[in-house]
Amino acid sequence: MSSSYLFPIKPVPFLYLGDDDRNIPDLSDEELGDLVAVLKSLARGSYPRLEAVPLALNAYNCNQRTDSDGERPWAYFYPITIIPPVRFNKKDDLIPNYPEIQLDFEIRQDLKRRWQPIRYRGDGGPSNQPMEFSLPARYRFICFIHKHRIHRKNTSQKGVHTISIWDREWDELTWHDTYHVDRISRRKDIREFWKHVKAPGFIDEEGSREHFMSRIRYRTVYHICEHMEETLRSPVPPRHTIYAVMSIALFHMNNARDQQVSIVPDRLELFGGQHKGLLPRFFAHLLCLCLDMRPGWSRARQKRFVLQFRILERLQWMRLRTREYLELHDSDGDGDYGVNTKKNDDGGRGWMCEVLNIL
Repeated sequence: MSSSYLFPIKPVPFLYLGDDDRNIPDLSDEELGDLVAVLKSLARGSYPRLEAVPLALNAYNCNQRTDSDGERPWAYFYPITIIPPVRFNKKDDLIPNYPEIQLDFEIRQDLKRRWQPIRYRGDGGPSNQPMEFSLPARYRFICFIHKHRIHRKNTSQKGVHTISIWDREWDELTWHDTYHVDRISRRKDIREFWKHVKAPGFIDEEGSREHFMSRIRYRTVYHICEHMEETLRSPVPPRHTIYAVMSIALFHMNNARDQQVSIVPDRLELFGGQHKGLLPRFFAHLLCLCLDMRPGWSRARQKRFVLQFRILERLQWMRLRTREYLELHDSDGDGDYGVNTKKNDDGGRGWMCEVLNIL
């Protein structure tokens, strides 16, 4: 049975034209602008526009080829939420008024479908268990990026980012906090957030809130940021955690068939996203996806588009690992974005490394 029959749905929140099995979205000008903004920030080593990050991470689900093990499970990213600090009035009533989480309709429908546990498949391939529904679930991870306010001396930046990831493999939510300052307060704030926020279709109010709260894991055993400060003898900017959050998200998506993917290594290349499978791969994926969405563009127009994403020379790790990723064609075997870097192949994209200035 073909994967297109089993999985006719395509990654949200995008619209699509035709029935291309690579899931090439038909982006609006605003959506394309968000991807361009993220690409530019990665090429320049600057902080990405926050509201564009979830859309770009959702785009990482697109244009993934099938392999012998079947489709890789997807992840869905909700718009970034602001987590207010916990405050109580004189009657011990909680003051913060949390906004309601309104998931896309397709996500709510997917949550109703049966998840086929990876741990019962042996090699990670399709399960031989009878299917209760004609359409099994596609989304393993439901992800929520949070922004917290921090008051810290010697830095004017006030935003710290964390991420909550609901894993359907284990029916549990793991909250990741990679910043070492004021973790106790953030943990208290995130607990109150999930204890009170309304999320129809995700947290049903009738008796399941207590069960949901018992399924939260607080992962804070990250020490790299603290070690960096000891070495630099100066504070690491709090908003640098957006790179760590993006890296944790990409780590989950890259290892979506790993049963214990929530155990994220506490390493520098993960905190900053330098590993070739993280931000460099993400950069290459988004760039190729943008080009795939415009098949009618001339080579000259494609080059003009790519030219705006030239990677700065000071970002040697980004230049080297993006080039390595493009040249290896994702040799690890967990995704192929149609990148052809052979210079003599007119139908390929061998010109990309030259235009990006990463030869």
